[in-house]
Amino acid sequence: MVEAWAEGMGELNEETVGVSKFDKNQFADELAKQQINQLYYSGQTDAGDELALSAQSAVEGIEGQKMLEMRTVSASFKCKNGLEIEATSQFGQYLYSEKLLKMTGAVLISSSSGYKLSSPELRISTDGTYIFGEGPIEGLSPMGKIYAGKMEITRKNAKAPMQLWFGERVVLDYEPAKSNRGVNG
Repeated sequence: MVEAWAEGMGELNEETVGVSKFDKNQFADELAKQQINQLYYSGQTDAGDELALSAQSAVEGIEGQKMLEMRTVSASFKCKNGLEIEATSQFGQYLYSEKLLKMTGAVLISSSSGYKLSSPELRISTDGTYIFGEGPIEGLSPMGKIYAGKMEITRKNAKAPMQLWFGERVVLDYEPAKSNRGVNG
């Protein structure tokens, strides 16, 4: 009976059942990527700082690239001296050979010392030696609004504290604290 039904219906193929032919070559890159959802990493840098990294999703780079491509990325540093730095971005790449996290797409940076900044790109060395923001950098500092072409947070060696440096046409709109303005301020 099934054979009679099949004979009456004609040939069974992609056209008769409304399915498009699947071209494996067209989707080879996508098939090669294995996606990780809710990625989370926590560890310690060479300098002894705590580093945490998370992403909504991540995939390995294509064509043998030694990198991890991520979406909705968050990174946090807790330095030995108590300084905390957090950064979030739309996209990120972790470059294995360089031990470097590259964050892009509306990067927001905040610190326990009172900075709230934005940057189009932020590079974080996961060995704990530097954080570099490619400008324009803009936002709030403990002294007021700040604008700069770049920002670096570096240390001279693993035992030294992190130091913040702004460069390339730095503008600071100084806003003294209300408590320092005096009686009539």
